[in-house]
Amino acid sequence: MRELIKEAIVDLKKTDGFIYVTAEGKKIDLHEAAARGLAVTPVNPKDEVIKKLEAAGLFLTDSKFVNELNDLISVLSGSSASRGAGKRRSFSDSEKYKIVEEWKKVEAAGKKTKAAFAREIGVGYQTFINWLKS
Repeated sequence: MRELIKEAIVDLKKTDGFIYVTAEGKKIDLHEAAARGLAVTPVNPKDEVIKKLEAAGLFLTDSKFVNELNDLISVLSGSSASRGAGKRRSFSDSEKYKIVEEWKKVEAAGKKTKAAFAREIGVGYQTFINWLKS
């Protein structure tokens, strides 16, 4: 899977616009095809990459699939799923109170820094400090 993704990145970076294929499906330079008098069909390289990825089960044009994949990556990396998706999260006063109470337990145990705790719950450090002050 990793190789497929690397290949897709290379394919997309190395082309400027369309790629051209012969009737047999072989990629060919447009100037070479013209010099040899071959008919070619323009193909968007993105379409080709999408087909390869979908054949491997990666449906990156499906927003629901991409959101689920981002959530999985966020959970595996230990960051907040909502933060990984670029969405802002609002906390109610009762949620803030519970988080501050949880912090007091963690702080008493001396296991984490404020910054590490804030990252773990998906809140900016300064926001967390402001909650502690209020």
